Amino acid sequence: MTVRFAFILLLFPFLSNCQTAPAIQIIPQPLRVEAREGNFKLQADTRIFVPADQPDWDLAAQYFMALAQSSTGYKLASQPFKTAIREPRSNAIYFLPDEKIAAAEGYTLEVKPNAILIRARTAAGAFYAVQSLRQLFPPTFNSVQLTANTSWTALACLIEDAPRFAYRGLHLDVARHFFPVSFVKKYIDLLAAHKLNTFHWHLTDDQGWRIEIKKYPKLQTIAACRKETLIGHNSDLPQLFDGKPYCGYYTQQEVKDVVEYARRHFVTIIPEIEMPGHAQAALAAYPELGCTGGPYATATKWGVFGDVFCAGNEQTFIFLNDVLAEVSALFPGPYIHVGGDECPKDSWKKCPKCQKRIKDEHLADEHALQSYVIGRAEKMLEKHGKKLIGWDEILEGGLAPSATVMSWRGIEGGVAAARMHHDVIMTPTTHVYFDYYQSDPATEKLGIGGFLPLEKTYSYEPIPDSITAEEARYILGAQGNLWTEYTPNSADVEYMVYPRACALAEIVWTAKEQKSWPDFVQRLPAHFARLDAMGVNYAKTFYDVSVSFSGGKVNLATLDAKSKIRFTTDGQEPTASAELYSEPFAIAKTTTVKAAVFTNNKRLGKVVTAEYLVHKASGKPYTMSRTPGRYSGGEAYALTNGMVGNAQTHHINWVGLVNNDLDPIIDLGVPTTFSRVTMHYLDKRGAWIYPPVSMEVYGSADGQNFTLLAKRAVLPQTKAGSHAETVVLETPNAKTRYLKVVVQKFGVIPAGAPGAGEGAWMFVDEIIVE
Repeated sequence: MTVRFAFILLLFPFLSNCQTAPAIQIIPQPLRVEAREGNFKLQADTRIFVPADQPDWDLAAQYFMALAQSSTGYKLASQPFKTAIREPRSNAIYFLPDEKIAAAEGYTLEVKPNAILIRARTAAGAFYAVQSLRQLFPPTFNSVQLTANTSWTALACLIEDAPRFAYRGLHLDVARHFFPVSFVKKYIDLLAAHKLNTFHWHLTDDQGWRIEIKKYPKLQTIAACRKETLIGHNSDLPQLFDGKPYCGYYTQQEVKDVVEYARRHFVTIIPEIEMPGHAQAALAAYPELGCTGGPYATATKWGVFGDVFCAGNEQTFIFLNDVLAEVSALFPGPYIHVGGDECPKDSWKKCPKCQKRIKDEHLADEHALQSYVIGRAEKMLEKHGKKLIGWDEILEGGLAPSATVMSWRGIEGGVAAARMHHDVIMTPTTHVYFDYYQSDPATEKLGIGGFLPLEKTYSYEPIPDSITAEEARYILGAQGNLWTEYTPNSADVEYMVYPRACALAEIVWTAKEQKSWPDFVQRLPAHFARLDAMGVNYAKTFYDVSVSFSGGKVNLATLDAKSKIRFTTDGQEPTASAELYSEPFAIAKTTTVKAAVFTNNKRLGKVVTAEYLVHKASGKPYTMSRTPGRYSGGEAYALTNGMVGNAQTHHINWVGLVNNDLDPIIDLGVPTTFSRVTMHYLDKRGAWIYPPVSMEVYGSADGQNFTLLAKRAVLPQTKAGSHAETVVLETPNAKTRYLKVVVQKFGVIPAGAPGAGEGAWMFVDEIIVE
């Protein structure tokens, strides 16, 4: 059965009058909140009433009672009722089925001084009412430990609510790094607490096979292990390894346990079994399933590998059919994810069996061959009553008849699938890839790259403007993804996912008209207190200080307008007694600014350090013959903003072009005397970023006619890994208004290097004029 999202505006006629009481701070934001006088006090003898003979409803009640017992110590009990409730008893909580509520997961929550009434059409709706109710009590109500000397009161109110989208997902990759069942359950706890209803469990990849398949025991003994793991970033050269075997998989009994746990939290699990690419671990166990017969080894580093399942070998499909049969029996949900992404075709082009398959099946090319594999997988799943989901690459070569598409490479795949009337789950890297850095990489643990701050995640709108209302019906919802190449433990997982998953929850639950970034920011600190009580190692980037330099002045800001920023300009760490920031301040020389947020003499978030280089081109505008695209340095004049990028990332501060020279013409405003020009560049060859060949400096009085002032060849450093370097050109007694700097590209990447034959990237940062 296909799930569609509802147009929430039709659910409640009073939506247009929706107002949220400032004291009631719930995430995700409900449709309507009406504050009332008084509060309800939970006590040890509070009675819970549930509809008789409806076990799913009792699940919602039992969930609340277990939550209450953990924090309050109260051992509440539920009582069944069979007849309609005319007048609620005092000191009671009622779970009441209500067919008048239109949305399947909708609910109303009425908190009175003497009773709490939860009305919903389904038990799932009642469960989500509980998630709102828990946020009305003190934050420690969410604690996993007993909290003494607390008055357990909930603010009186009326909440009427329903989700915008039916699919509200969160993903976890356990193939790159393995996580125990206890943490997977906690992940589901947190997912459900934010009204998300789907857990995408990425179970197989090149670096490990993590689910027991009884018919193929070598998947447990060989494919679940790799001999060692990469140290550092995948783009670092030379690559280093830890020399330690890494193993782990879930038994089928453990999988059943997790599935049942998810069911009790109204969460559906979608398992992912990768095919036809990302198969190296499986091929290590069963090499006959590859095009060459091996030998293969479970991958020890990250990336995309050319060893994929042989699509011309019928034994491959017998294996896949057997695996999908066992997986389908374990997961009662409607979907199985088969990956379908990042499948190189080189081995297929050389494989006689694959070429014969293309010929025999009258396929156009290797892309059509991949579609053939996905099509056969879809038929296998249909036998078990399952629907196929794949990443947006399954569109290439022709889409399987009933496939659902997860659009990750931007939104284009989702748009194409929706126009073909295929169901779509939006999960673009631009907004919901939680393995990307969420603040300055210089202050973060090693990550894959990218930059995705909380505010950008919150800004995401799953329904593109480019599709029609009819096509929009096929957008089931959205999902956040956490890939774990650089996330080796559970604490790091929590850090990367939260609070960005809080923003995701509001994207998929809250009506579009109700979303408000300023309001979300206001509600977030109260939610942090709940996450603290739940023992979540969430990122404190909300309290990070952003620093900018313009017009000779330093500006400090933070997402929380109520935060107090304290700073220093002498290189010392800021303390609770450091100078309080009130307005932009001027600097006349190169200065190191350090700043942090403080509340009640306690520092929140990290200390930000920014060295501002004050020189003769600081803040000056410039033009270039070629405007950078995605790597613009983050602002209009990143090459003269006084800040130098760091070697950890090329997404912040650095200005990048691929296989093109860079030639800024800087307007110094007036004829200016200078004797030296310094340029910074990035050397990160594993990421296809190469040093420039040379640097030239020209001067001009009118911005049109230029004279060469200095030229120098760039001598690349032989350091390993990523590093930032400088080039200095002496220009004694030069005087000019316009300064043109020409940085010559490296050209084509040499043979044997990553990206060989492609044009090299060049990344340049601050151009210092002294």
